[in-house]
Amino acid sequence: MKRSRIILLATAIIVIALPFTGLVLGWSVGLATLVYFDALTVIGLNLIFGVTGMLTLGQAAFMAVPAYCAGILESVGVPFFLSVGAGLVVTLVLAVCTGRVFIRLPGVYLAFGTLAVAFVVEGTARAFPLITGGSSGLILEHGRSLGDRGWYLIALVALTGGMTIYWYLVSGAFLRRLRTIRHDELAAAVLGINVGRSKEKVFLIGATFAAVAGILRAYYVGLVIPENGGVDPSLELLAMTLLGGPGYLFGPLFGTALLQWLFIITGYAKGYVLLVYGAVFLLAVLYLKDGIAGWVAKIWDRFELMIDGPRQDPCPTRRVVSSLSDRHTQRSGVCLQVLDIAKRFRGVVALDGVSFTVEFGEIFTIVGPNGAGKSTLFNIISGIELPTRGVVKIANKDAASFSISERARFVGRSFQVARLVPDLTVVENIMVRVDQITPELSELERRSLALNQIAAFGLSAVADTPVSALSAGQRKLIDLTRAAAGDPSLVLLDEPAVGLAADELDHLKSLLHQLQARGSAVVIVEHNIDFVAEVAKRGIVLDGGRPIAFGAIKEILADPKVQEAYFGALL
Repeated sequence: MKRSRIILLATAIIVIALPFTGLVLGWSVGLATLVYFDALTVIGLNLIFGVTGMLTLGQAAFMAVPAYCAGILESVGVPFFLSVGAGLVVTLVLAVCTGRVFIRLPGVYLAFGTLAVAFVVEGTARAFPLITGGSSGLILEHGRSLGDRGWYLIALVALTGGMTIYWYLVSGAFLRRLRTIRHDELAAAVLGINVGRSKEKVFLIGATFAAVAGILRAYYVGLVIPENGGVDPSLELLAMTLLGGPGYLFGPLFGTALLQWLFIITGYAKGYVLLVYGAVFLLAVLYLKDGIAGWVAKIWDRFELMIDGPRQDPCPTRRVVSSLSDRHTQRSGVCLQVLDIAKRFRGVVALDGVSFTVEFGEIFTIVGPNGAGKSTLFNIISGIELPTRGVVKIANKDAASFSISERARFVGRSFQVARLVPDLTVVENIMVRVDQITPELSELERRSLALNQIAAFGLSAVADTPVSALSAGQRKLIDLTRAAAGDPSLVLLDEPAVGLAADELDHLKSLLHQLQARGSAVVIVEHNIDFVAEVAKRGIVLDGGRPIAFGAIKEILADPKVQEAYFGALL
């Protein structure tokens, strides 16, 4: 066992025993128990906000609802375990409904929606005092006989279980999916991630953490009051998440412990509570932007390196052969059919009467001045926009029958500005797409596929480099590599040559010919006419959303209408 892990285990034992020693002022068994229960709630909020980036202001409501439901049912004679089970079910149904209504809406609607839920829960508890106890609260009888030590053990087990579940959830494909959603929802959808469903799942998991913690906390205290589910405790939970370290495993424990301990300590100082709170948050914003856990993690990494030396990969990657690698061997005929496509935005004609076909193994280009409708056409083909009129068929399938995320299995797309996740490595960014199109493979097999793709495209040197450390040109090549992962039938490349140096441009040409050899149909939107003329044989020219030329590249570039529309726009 590594020495750093022995030290970590010893530290954990000391922390667990600390409430019984009296060495830290105010850190009692009772306070530690409350901290563990609240930290369990914050784990759920950490997943929702810290990892996925969804701002929710009503987490405390999902703590209070199961406690009220269980207490009310128990008061009318329903057995204890049935009451608790019913309380949890009601809370999860509320979470599902809240997620379905607010998560898919744009902007801050989730924050306002969950804020409204918190107001409603607190207001309902106050409005029906005969049922809920009103402002005095609802008394819960069960659990009094367990004693402080019994409850401390329950809280410790619950927190340990919650942290284990969180660690499992934020590993591998699920974490990559959530980070991609947080960074760029549009790119996530194009890569095959069902963004709405994923966010609903995360919200439900986070609410489950809160529900379990809330009902345990309520029975430990023996009372639930309206304020428990209101806005103020929800904001406190959010503050604990930020202070502890959003996205970090130990962030919820650090943030909750510090704030709850400060609450006890400053309680003795009475009028200085807000002053101490304000000072703590100011220092955190200025010097701990990744929270306490982020600061501790940096120190621990250096300490671990000093004690144990460089980390060794315990599971070296094995090369695997996927069935995806053989897709292109049987490809022939027409891959993409664009039939009479039109698109209007509030009366403005973006596209009108666009039709063309692209065969498997062909590199096809869409040319035109700015505002010609090229990006709109790409968005329609990839499923981001719906056409006002017309049909898109891919491999003889009507694309309209597939959602944007479902098209990822047979359509890969890059963007004009590479939409990669900067805090993931190159191989992890490639794996985001591989995760969606090969979910049946293991983590090692998906990693191997991604590494094989990177190697085939000549980018192995940067495989384990964070994208944030790459140049703009390298990011463009990685974006193309990701779009081509899994050998999709159709690859859409939006201005892939923009910003590339001469050697990178040569590299891009070789990659395009490699895609062609694999049998993929490649469609390029590009302004670099010389580059287009070298890699593509056929294309279409758009002007004002309408096609003005179609056919061999040399012929359409020599067309007087194209010269006037395109080259005239550049002068």
